[in-house]
Amino acid sequence: MIETPRLRLRRLRPSDEGDLIALDSDPEVMRHVGSPAGTRPADETAARVRQRIAEDQAPLGFWLVESRAGVAHGLCALLRMPAGDDIELAYRLARDSWGQGIATEAARALVGHAFGALRLPRLVAVTYPDNLASQRVLEKVGFTQRGFVDYTGVRVVHYVITPEALGVS
Repeated sequence: MIETPRLRLRRLRPSDEGDLIALDSDPEVMRHVGSPAGTRPADETAARVRQRIAEDQAPLGFWLVESRAGVAHGLCALLRMPAGDDIELAYRLARDSWGQGIATEAARALVGHAFGALRLPRLVAVTYPDNLASQRVLEKVGFTQRGFVDYTGVRVVHYVITPEALGVS
């Protein structure tokens, strides 16, 4: 478990299924998620959620982002990029959690975990070009934009962060 002043990031468990299906079924949340972006059929969404819960990808993988009181806000992850050795930071929040600094706080905590406990040499992140809110989150956390890359057939903005950029050695 990773804790911040307001949040807990914890591994997924079966009781999270309903919250995760609701998150991935919201067209506004999924507008900038996936390749191609958007929601999937209900049976596919449920199957993907169950697969995420069942997989043990430690030390990488998915974390539920929740308040200290146990209210689910969304999901964050450290995942292998489809091509190469890079590890990607990914996240998405329920709409009622937008605009509260939760994405920034969760992303910062997971970056700290990646560079601290996991000793990763760098992280990458990608966003759709029109996802300005996510780009602001990445920049607040310390990521630097490095142009555009192809991500599973979609042109996305590419970000990189290293421990040195944060003063971590």
